[in-house]
Amino acid sequence: MVHARQREQYPDRRAQLMAGTGSYFNSSASANPLTSWSFAFRAAMASVRTTIPVQVIAIHGGGLAPVGRVDVQPLIQQTDSAGNVMALPVLYGLPYLRWQGGASAVILDPAVNDIGLVCFADRDVSAVIASGQQSAPGSNRRFSLADGFYVGATLNAEPTQYVQFSAAGITVVSPTAIDIKAPTITLDGSVHVTGAQTNDSTITASGDVKGGGTSLHTHVHSGVQSGGSDSGPPV
Repeated sequence: MVHARQREQYPDRRAQLMAGTGSYFNSSASANPLTSWSFAFRAAMASVRTTIPVQVIAIHGGGLAPVGRVDVQPLIQQTDSAGNVMALPVLYGLPYLRWQGGASAVILDPAVNDIGLVCFADRDVSAVIASGQQSAPGSNRRFSLADGFYVGATLNAEPTQYVQFSAAGITVVSPTAIDIKAPTITLDGSVHVTGAQTNDSTITASGDVKGGGTSLHTHVHSGVQSGGSDSGPPV
């Protein structure tokens, strides 16, 4: 037992720390349970991952592959209790979003250096990704960096190849080529061709077809004579 005189000579160390400069304890926190609970809650929330901006550093798969994956570097950094800035680790092999319904899809693979967003599942989804079916969580982890999905690009440069939807209509632009393949292609409306055109198959038109302002259906030829002579150019 510590006698009263000993307590006077050796005061409580916790009280010294609370009162001294640079103490390890916060007097208001120790006296207020709500403050203590608030600190514990904020510490727990700090480990919850929701959505963060990232930069793509590698692509795996893509094209017609059923699942494409990316390696991404998180762009938001974190700080420790001393204020030191630390980078988050590279996240490897995250599946990325594809707009798809059944066998129909818009294939637009990410590119290296794209900046986009990754969202994180609230459970371990590794078993679901591996099987593509209902599965139990692979572990007890929650809101982890390991359970991310790359969901799309943002904060990037102006595109040079695109499909644009606006009040004026739909614009399709490519700096190289546009390739459309189908057993039958139906164009319902006026078609205006401003560049050279090469056709390797039959074109059937229910309306008039014009080239250089000359109608295919109603034009006449100059210099036509009866008999076996050839006609002149169309007029």
